[in-house]
Amino acid sequence: MTEATYPPYWLLLLPHPPFDVSLNNLRVAYGPGLSQALQNASKASASASNVVLDVAIAYDDNSTFTYHHIQTLFGLMYKLTCVICTEQHIDLAYGNDVDARIILFHTTQDKVPPGRSLLQKSVIDLVTLANIDRAWQKLCSLESENGEALLQEFLHVRNGPVQRSLSEHQVERLPGGLTLRVHPTQHTKTQDTPFLRHRSVAVGGTFDHLHAGHKLLLTMTALVLSPETTQARCLTIGITGDDLLKNKQYREELEDFSQRQFAVQNFLLDILELISPINELESVSNIQSAKHRGREIHNVLKSGLTIKYVEIFDSCGPTITDEAIAALVLSGETRKGGEVVNEKRGERGWAALQVFEVDVLDTGNGEAGDEAQLNDTFQSKISSTDIRRRVHQKQSGATWTA
Repeated sequence: MTEATYPPYWLLLLPHPPFDVSLNNLRVAYGPGLSQALQNASKASASASNVVLDVAIAYDDNSTFTYHHIQTLFGLMYKLTCVICTEQHIDLAYGNDVDARIILFHTTQDKVPPGRSLLQKSVIDLVTLANIDRAWQKLCSLESENGEALLQEFLHVRNGPVQRSLSEHQVERLPGGLTLRVHPTQHTKTQDTPFLRHRSVAVGGTFDHLHAGHKLLLTMTALVLSPETTQARCLTIGITGDDLLKNKQYREELEDFSQRQFAVQNFLLDILELISPINELESVSNIQSAKHRGREIHNVLKSGLTIKYVEIFDSCGPTITDEAIAALVLSGETRKGGEVVNEKRGERGWAALQVFEVDVLDTGNGEAGDEAQLNDTFQSKISSTDIRRRVHQKQSGATWTA
């Protein structure tokens, strides 16, 4: 993507989340501001390119930086985004409006010692975020004490010697929510183990009309990858080949392999840059692989990370042809696929992959007092089939709703 084709980027800064992470609590804390940001971005997108909204959440608690807690936070934030967009008739995937991405950053500015915490290795800090070379056209924050403090700290750095300034009209304060930050007791803290990072991680999918479920899966895959840059690292993305998709519903609206690969690449590179600025693309190459009979594209980043986009023709893909892969990230609905992969690796005498599971996005939040059942327009935000149906209806001139 050349500079001339970059979409407009907006940044929404959110203060620390509640310790008790649930859909209801996140909605109370962030709902008013996030809803306004999405509505404003939607209006801007109607007359120009779709806005990319980077939703950046401050996160400094090392004790809760575990795989389960972080994937729950990301999943619920993407779910909240989908719920708001459903209620406001905002589209997240096609035809208009907002490409929302969720990221974390920490605000600690003390000098980080050599044995720095896992959180500080895995999440970009506020100073680096403010100095990153991304031309945000608008900066949004919440009208609250914590929100204003976060905004001023960001602007202090952004307006520093490098002069990446934002004019006053580009800064927008949005309605603040209510966050109750009561530290949990030792007994109520999650017992999940901290992240175990891997130098070679894989994930697979169709990735048609990239939506919130895909974004959650790809973001967690990026976070499972080891942040260390002293050794070679590889992220392998298996993308279903076109031949396997001939019987999909609304096949004529399905994106081909090249479109799907490009969408995954654009999203991943954006997210990786916001994890570490050295994750900048250095080269792209098409590879003729002796192991795979399909197409294969490699991205080499300045950090030394190689991202492989591999066309796959079965449920296992490169996980049973590349022994170096050590971890697999998948959604809850494809859990059995991970079991099959490890059985086949065992037959080869290879080590089993550590499997990381990502929640499936749905309308419920799994707790009493859940809000009223959302209608099936929510599903249209997180289902490639439903997105294709809506695209088909729009192309044929039929009436459809976002």
